[in-house]
Amino acid sequence: MGLLTNPSISQKAKYCKALIRHNTLICFSFYLLGVGYFGLLPDTNFNSGTYFSENALLPGLVYSELKAETVSLAKTYAAELDRERENHRTGMPYAWLLAKMRKIGLETHTHNFTLNYPLGGGKVFKGKNVYGILRAPRIGSTEAFVISVPYRPPETVHMDVAAGVPLILAFADFARKQKYWAKDIIFLITEQEQLGMQAWLEAYHGSDDNRVLNAGSLDGRAGAIQAAINLEVQSFDVDHINLKVEGLNGQLPNLDLHNLAQKLSQKNGIAAAYRLSATNQKKPITYGEKLQNLLAMVLGQSSGVPNGNHGLFHRYGIEALTLECVKRNGNQRNSAGVGALLKIVEGISRSLNNLLERFHQSYFFYLLVTHDRFVSIGDYMPSLALMVGALLIKSFIHYLGLYYSDDAGQENTGSEEDDETEPLEKPKHSYISVGIVLLLAHGIGAMTTVLPFNAALNGYLHDSNLSTQFSLFAIMACISVLVLILPGFITLDALNAEILRIAVLLELGTALLTVGMLNFSLGWVLSVAIVPVVLMLQPLKRGFTRGLSRILCITIHPLVVVYIVLFCVTCNLFPELSLKEQMKKAITGTMDGITYSVVDSMIYGNWLFDLVALVLMPSWTMLWVLMFVTKPSNNVQIQKAECESELLEEKKIQQ
Repeated sequence: MGLLTNPSISQKAKYCKALIRHNTLICFSFYLLGVGYFGLLPDTNFNSGTYFSENALLPGLVYSELKAETVSLAKTYAAELDRERENHRTGMPYAWLLAKMRKIGLETHTHNFTLNYPLGGGKVFKGKNVYGILRAPRIGSTEAFVISVPYRPPETVHMDVAAGVPLILAFADFARKQKYWAKDIIFLITEQEQLGMQAWLEAYHGSDDNRVLNAGSLDGRAGAIQAAINLEVQSFDVDHINLKVEGLNGQLPNLDLHNLAQKLSQKNGIAAAYRLSATNQKKPITYGEKLQNLLAMVLGQSSGVPNGNHGLFHRYGIEALTLECVKRNGNQRNSAGVGALLKIVEGISRSLNNLLERFHQSYFFYLLVTHDRFVSIGDYMPSLALMVGALLIKSFIHYLGLYYSDDAGQENTGSEEDDETEPLEKPKHSYISVGIVLLLAHGIGAMTTVLPFNAALNGYLHDSNLSTQFSLFAIMACISVLVLILPGFITLDALNAEILRIAVLLELGTALLTVGMLNFSLGWVLSVAIVPVVLMLQPLKRGFTRGLSRILCITIHPLVVVYIVLFCVTCNLFPELSLKEQMKKAITGTMDGITYSVVDSMIYGNWLFDLVALVLMPSWTMLWVLMFVTKPSNNVQIQKAECESELLEEKKIQQ
C-alpha cells in the first residue's frame, strides 16, 4: 500500500494513474470472468464424479432381506388408510395410526404443538404429530435416526403423499423382527407440513427460545439423532425419485447421504437424481441440461427455504434429505414399485445403522450437476470471488484517486526542487457528514428489521382491518419513502462522497463474500444482479449520466428487485393475461413474498429477510445518498493539498 501511494516513485504513480483511468474496464473484466467461469462448471473438466467417502455406508448396498409378506402388508395398510381418510377429510386419522403402531410393537406417542400466529391478531393454530420408536435391541438408546412422512389430508391443495404412511408402517413391522439394529429408529408422521416438523425438533432438543411456536413436550425420546430420511410417496407405482437436498438457509446434507440414496434407487431399478424429470432419463445429458440443472439448484438454494421437511434437521447438525417418489403418468404400471421402495428404505436404514460416527468425511458444500457429478466448494468459489473482487478493486482504485489525478501534467516527479519546497498549509476537513450517513443508513436497516416484528404495530394494523400482506408491504413502502427523501436533509461534498463510496463498496463486497461462504447460491445470485449496476453508477457526474445512475440505483432497491423478478415469473407462467393483470398479479406476489419471508424468519429462523434489511437496505441507502452530491467545487484542490502536504513531510522525515 505504501509503495502504491507514494508519488515520489514516478513509475508507481504511472501505474496507479493507469488503474484509475481504466478502472471500469478492469472491474467489468473481473465480473465477466466470474460469470464466464461459472458457465464452465457443467463441463466434465471442471466437476468431479460422486464417490463414497464413508465405507461404513456400503453394507446397505449388498443385499436385502425383505420378503413378499412385507410388500403385501404395505398394500393392506394402504387400502385401510384409504378407508380411514374418507372419514377424516380435513385431519389426520390419529386413532388408526396409533393403533397400527402399537400393534406392530413400537413405543407410540403423540405430540401436540401450538402456533401463536404473530401477524393475525391473536390467531392460534394447533396440530398433532404421531411417532413411534423402535428401540435398538443391541445397545442402549444412545443414537437414533428418523424416517418421517408428512401427512396431507384429502382436502389439501398439495400433492397427495399419503402412500408414504403405509410404506413406513410396513417397514416398521419388518424392522421390529430384525435383531441387528444398533440405533433406535423413530417413525414420525407430521401434521401441518414443516410446521409440525419444526415443533417436533424443538421439543426433541429442548429448544424454548421460539416465542411464536409453542413446541410443547415429548413423552418419549430416543438417542441422539444421526440422520433423517423424509419420504414423499405420491403412489406405489413410481416413475422416478427426486432427491431433495436444499435445507434451511441453503444448508445441504453430507454428499455421502445423497450418494447412498441415489445408488440404492438405481440398484433397485428406479431412476433417482436431483430434479430428475421423466424426459431426460433415456438419453445423454447435454451441456445445456447440465447448466440448467446447476442454475436450478442455485436458484432453489438461494431462497433459504427448505424444499422438504428434511431441511429443518440441518440446523441441529443432522444430515437429512427427502425422497420424492413421483408417480407414473402412463397406463403401464410397475408391479415392483412397492418392493423397490421398501428395499430402498431398508438399504438406507441398514447403512445408517452401521455408522460408527457422524457424517464428516464427504462434502457439505457442493452443487449437483447430474446424478453422479458435482462441483465442490473449491471449484465454484472462484466465480463468486471474481465478481466480488470487482467491488473490492473498485474501492481500492477510488482510494488511489484520493492521492493521484488522472491529469498527466499534475504528476509529481520527485525532483530536488520539490524536496526544497515548503509544505503547503494543511487545510482542515471534516468527515462528520460521512459518519452521519453511515449511522442513518444502518439505523434505517435496523428499523426495517424491527418494525415487521413489533407486536403493537401489527396489532394496530390488524385492528384497522388491513390484511397482513398489505400491512407489511405498507411498512416496507414507508421505510423506502423515508430513504428516498433522506438526501434532501444531507449535504455531501465531492471528497466526502468519495470516502462514502469507498465505504459502501467495501461493505457490500465483504457482505456478499461472507454470505457466499455460508450460502454460495444466495451470494452468487446477489452478486450477478447487484455488482454490474453498482459498477456502472457515476454519482459525481452531471446531466444525463447522473439521471441514468439514479434510475439504475432505483432498479436495485430490494422491493423493486422482488417486483421485477415476480413480474418476469408471472409473464412466464400466465402469458394469457393482459399486461395490466400481470402487473397486478406481480404486486400481489410481492406482498406475499414479503409476508412469507417475515413469517419464515419468525418461525423457522430463515435469515433472508434479516440479510436484506440489515445489509442490503443500508448499502442501497448510502448509494442513493451518493446520487445527490451537491458541492463538487473546491474539494479536489483541498484533497490534493492535504495529500501533497503529508507526502512532503514524509519525505523530509526520511531524509
